Amino acid sequence: MKRWALYRIFIIVTMFARYIWTIYRFTRKNRPGTNNEEFERIMITIARDYKKKALRLEGLLIKLGQFLSIRADLFPPSVLMELTELVDKVPSSKLGESRKIIEEDWGTAIEDIVDDISPRPIASASIGEVYSATLKSNGRKVAIKVQRPNIEQIIKTDFRAMRLVIAMLRRTSLNKSTDLQSLYRQMVFVIGDELNYRTELKNGLYFKKMYETNPVIYIPDYFEEHCTNRVLVMEWIEGTRITDLDYLAEHNIDRDELARNLFLNAGEQLLFGGKFHADPHPGNVLVQSDGRIVLLDFGMIGATTADDMRAIQRILQSFVTLDYDAIVDGLEDLRFLLPNANKQNIRQAIEKAVTFYLESDMENIDTKLIEKVLSDIELLVRNEPIQLPAEFAFFGRAASTILGILQILSPKINLLELAKPMVRRWLDEEGKNQNRYLQIAGSYGARLLAFPRLVNDALSEPTRWRLFEQQKFSRVANMESLKIRQWTSSLVGIVSLPVSYTGYFLAHYDLMGISLAIAIVALWNGRRIGRQIVRIADEPFK
Repeated sequence: MKRWALYRIFIIVTMFARYIWTIYRFTRKNRPGTNNEEFERIMITIARDYKKKALRLEGLLIKLGQFLSIRADLFPPSVLMELTELVDKVPSSKLGESRKIIEEDWGTAIEDIVDDISPRPIASASIGEVYSATLKSNGRKVAIKVQRPNIEQIIKTDFRAMRLVIAMLRRTSLNKSTDLQSLYRQMVFVIGDELNYRTELKNGLYFKKMYETNPVIYIPDYFEEHCTNRVLVMEWIEGTRITDLDYLAEHNIDRDELARNLFLNAGEQLLFGGKFHADPHPGNVLVQSDGRIVLLDFGMIGATTADDMRAIQRILQSFVTLDYDAIVDGLEDLRFLLPNANKQNIRQAIEKAVTFYLESDMENIDTKLIEKVLSDIELLVRNEPIQLPAEFAFFGRAASTILGILQILSPKINLLELAKPMVRRWLDEEGKNQNRYLQIAGSYGARLLAFPRLVNDALSEPTRWRLFEQQKFSRVANMESLKIRQWTSSLVGIVSLPVSYTGYFLAHYDLMGISLAIAIVALWNGRRIGRQIVRIADEPFK
């Protein structure tokens, strides 16, 4: 039944509608920033319910939960922890169903290509399953990754349901602080890529070339002639999870050296590679008996552009010169700020945090003061339209996952000392065609040149504030008028429906037709006015 399109859409939409209604009731009773413990309890309850339903329905919901588990800009840490625990493990399919997919894509019987295929999957997840086999052409043992039956149709159905959910969310306050359409596009892009195994093949070959001369990192071979959109064939790897400490002790593998190798190579990916492995959890990072690290599963890949890395460098330099306007501009260049973000509020929050750090005695700091500063920053992120772009969400996920592995392997590892040479080399390479001292001088010069503008802004502030209040009053009055019209239209439409039904029951077809026409026109008009209200609410103040 869970494969039926209408059933899945109904369950997903009603589930999210219930979540939205629960949060709406809470926000109606509590002002923003108050009763945070109760709000967090509600969010944890929602996350646990979602996790339960995702494991039952499978399909997109599991992947969506994993996608949202990296969105620290949307959810508190406790909710992210619940979503992180969403295990991508589902009951396996029968070999007969997978055999049909493999033979359709290969255009021949499985036995013509491989021998000794495992009767059941070695591993099974929401999108694909893995079988072991031996290639007849060269006798090499391989892993065959094949999509689950009907998964593409199930994912498409779930995306249709999510479009309805996004439409509901656009009528909430979340629409003001989050670019929901962008979030939906990111979700489609990321999860859609995992449905095309040729994309994973391309990513795997990219990293294979990157590490072809690296003695401590290994990427499995891929057999391109047998890879399709739904089937991926790669070298079978003997190894175990990198966090298996008993295995490391049994094979006398130096844990500190292993941690250093993992950190340095992850840093190379994040700072220099352009592309990086976005899901390096212990199941995708193996270690072999000789201490060599093996990276698997390149379905989820992040990427940073040269422009992004230069923007990050400019932000770091702006922190050195305390140029807060440049920091905010850098965040905007990196797509962290939505068009209607209040840059002045964001600048003040950054300045407050930096000033607090520079002027405080960190050894005798008041814990409550730290909590107050962090609370102010968190409130700013929640209230201002600040959104984490997908590529940087992946960047954060990859970094935090690697750090978690390092803490298991070598709890006393000095990451700062290891990172210094790499970061210095990155800064030198990024700025090799630029004179850093000229950059710093230019930064201070820009601040001096901006001084007359700041004075003019300060003198003009009372006038701008009066105009802002006038626009705000006019907008509120306009929206209240539209809401009354919308309520009236909806009431007329709702009342006309039972009248139309009465006409049908009494065989009074003129009454039925007129009432039905009135109901349709009234409800359509109510919907039109509702869209007009949303459009007015989304318009920035001039």
